[in-house]
Amino acid sequence: MAVFAVVGAGLSGMTLARELEQAGHRCQVFEKSRGRGGRLATRRRDGWQADHGAQYFTVRDPEFQQEVDQWLASGWAAPWSVTPAVLDQDGVQSSPDEQLRYVGVPTMNAMVQGMSEGLDLFVKTRVDRLERVGKQWRLWDDQGEQYGQFDAVLLTAPLAQSLALLPPGSSLEVPLRGTSAMVPCWALAITFSEPTGIETDAAFVKTGVVNWLARDSSKPGRVADPETWVAHFTAQWSANHLDASDSLLEQQCLAALRRLGQSELPPVSDRFKHRWLYARSGAETVIEQAFDANLAIGLAGDWTQGDRLEGAWRSGHRLAKTLIEHWA
Repeated sequence: MAVFAVVGAGLSGMTLARELEQAGHRCQVFEKSRGRGGRLATRRRDGWQADHGAQYFTVRDPEFQQEVDQWLASGWAAPWSVTPAVLDQDGVQSSPDEQLRYVGVPTMNAMVQGMSEGLDLFVKTRVDRLERVGKQWRLWDDQGEQYGQFDAVLLTAPLAQSLALLPPGSSLEVPLRGTSAMVPCWALAITFSEPTGIETDAAFVKTGVVNWLARDSSKPGRVADPETWVAHFTAQWSANHLDASDSLLEQQCLAALRRLGQSELPPVSDRFKHRWLYARSGAETVIEQAFDANLAIGLAGDWTQGDRLEGAWRSGHRLAKTLIEHWA
């Protein structure tokens, strides 16, 4: 039996930890935030909630479909019957998109919450240093607390944070440094005092500073009233407005919603914003080498497998298989 430290409690980290534990190994998971799921995020407010991170996920990989089928059977996810419109400079266009989209229920991180049951999880614990002791590892957090000993450390945090922890001389360093930097995204969630009258439940926006709009309250497992919308802003605009005010974000969001179908909107009753500094990869990348056997360091995360939620699961699943074979 090996003992592993997993840095990051998103989908890749939880997939990795669960599969290693099921194979008879032990894992401790370290998460800098207070919750699990990473960008699979839902925030609860007074009488409403909104998914301000990942909006949905799709399936291409047959193995991932088997995993999603288990989530559906467990009640952790459900199909979202939506066909997003396209909002461009000519107005609202219908979309031929027939992809089946899924969401977590009742929150986007429900599957991560379910997968984490029974795992040894440290939240609000930011790992900022690794120390090699013989053939094992110690971890140190930013408060000077020490954790260990571990047979391997598995980094599933965003690119910049994983790169900062990667020890010099690792065989993973060269491919990792060649990976595109992750880009930011502002998210704004707003709720209205009355129905908006907008017909479509979601739209890909091809013009302006907003690139996604969704009626979050239309998703399965959500409360339909009050009507709630989420806007995501383009990477370029977000990078240029990292300190954007609530009023500026709301102004841009409402302008996009008016173009979506109603020139007059009811009053906004509540809102919140969230800045994702590491929202997604700057370009789609696939890192083939995920484990440095000499130093016992592994990598996983959606940014290693093409920047989709399916990629997060695949990266954790792939690294778990490698480690189980290595410690067989």
